[in-house]
Amino acid sequence: MIGVLITGHGSFATGMMSASKLIVGPRENYLGVDFLESDNVDTLSHKLRQAMESLGDQILVLVDLAGGSPFKTAVTLKNEFSNKKIEVVSGLNLPMLTSVLLGEKETMEEYVQDAMEMGAVGIKQFKKKPKPQPAAAEDGI
Repeated sequence: MIGVLITGHGSFATGMMSASKLIVGPRENYLGVDFLESDNVDTLSHKLRQAMESLGDQILVLVDLAGGSPFKTAVTLKNEFSNKKIEVVSGLNLPMLTSVLLGEKETMEEYVQDAMEMGAVGIKQFKKKPKPQPAAAEDGI
């Protein structure tokens, strides 16, 4: 199984880990790194590096937001860890995470594809359906 690392702004990772545990139960080879208000990018980099070092040779990093510090730092570390296969995907939501954690894919590419598809599929808008109007009664004349 691949390692799964989630990260994001504030306590995003901790919250996602808590929510996913309720849905899929505890998982191995799964870590979260928060980017707290008290952290700087060097602190974040250190925490992500430690997590990546402990997760094995294949790691899927799921991030809250493309272009933010957690995303940019994960991409920088991906390039530094040339001995590992690391992929970084942004836009993390609970359907994406649940699918990855329950997935039994063969390759990293399949995990990435599934994550991106399930992340998009999980976005829905509630629309109230209009109540059907009763048919006009005929007066029988």
